[in-house]
Amino acid sequence: MTLSLANDEVQEIRRALTTAHLQVLGELSRMESYLNRKAGLELCRRKWKLEALLQQLDRYDAPPRVLEVVRAGSREVLHSEAASRAA
Repeated sequence: MTLSLANDEVQEIRRALTTAHLQVLGELSRMESYLNRKAGLELCRRKWKLEALLQQLDRYDAPPRVLEVVRAGSREVLHSEAASRAA
């Protein structure tokens, strides 16, 4: 499944993720981790998930190209098409 979003929607999602990330960082900085390790670990997991989502958004400025499906066994055709597109 592919989800198509307008550029302004992507920017809105990025701002929301960035805000959530900053909130988690603030909570982590105020937390006394030696008192509640479980809550600290949960905040770290949230932080890592948010960072992964932000990295995915940063990685794809343009939508990825759609792959074409080819029949199995037509390897030579596939290689020649790939070579012609690369040139």
